[in-house]
Amino acid sequence: MALQNGAVEPADLPSCAAQSLGAFLELAHIFPGFKQTPGGLKWLDPRHFQHFLTARETAWFLEEPHPYGFIPIATMISNPLVWTDVINRLKRLSINAGFSSDHSGKFVAAIGELWGNVVDHSQRSDTGYVAFSLGPGRFEFVVADHGVGVLASLKSNPDYAHLTDHGGAIKLVLSEGVSRYYTEEGHGFGFRPLFVGLANIARGLRFRSGDHGREVIRTGGGPPSSRTYELAHLPGFFCSVVCEI
Repeated sequence: MALQNGAVEPADLPSCAAQSLGAFLELAHIFPGFKQTPGGLKWLDPRHFQHFLTARETAWFLEEPHPYGFIPIATMISNPLVWTDVINRLKRLSINAGFSSDHSGKFVAAIGELWGNVVDHSQRSDTGYVAFSLGPGRFEFVVADHGVGVLASLKSNPDYAHLTDHGGAIKLVLSEGVSRYYTEEGHGFGFRPLFVGLANIARGLRFRSGDHGREVIRTGGGPPSSRTYELAHLPGFFCSVVCEI
């Protein structure tokens, strides 16, 4: 937020290296031109995540230094075989990373629901993408778009036309069945696979849209804790998930 309102200049930030795919892509989503700013990324070493900024037109997959990849949603819409390949690839890679076959199937189900949301609700599926990164016992993925955002999407449903708060809108879409489609069933935002299917291994779920975000974090073996709070404005929708065993 401080960067966005000009209270802090990039040149004043301490040097650091990107450790999380979700955090890195969230920054790039809010500041899509930050890599072209004067001084570039002098304060941030993107490591191998740099590829996510420079190759965004077509689907790609790399396995060094560990498996990671990027898939534009438009590519999966135009060629369904791309999604079939992603399903098989993610199942194989997650099992190789130490996850069970059951968990690998739930990863695919959750990601499929999320990118389906982009198609159904964003009104700009051409801007959407899926990204992932795997390591031993760890799977991180992102589904995001630069569409109309959660609040505008919900407000197109007369039942939610009164909404004015991004945070309240995010809370609502995390409820099963809530969406902009007020006359059809089966068009909810589809977050159930995240909360139910990944309940035991999801260590962090982060949802961003507009000027708010909602985090669901699990530490140790305890129950998850959640909070909704104000953040720098983010266009469209951004969801990042970290699963660990």
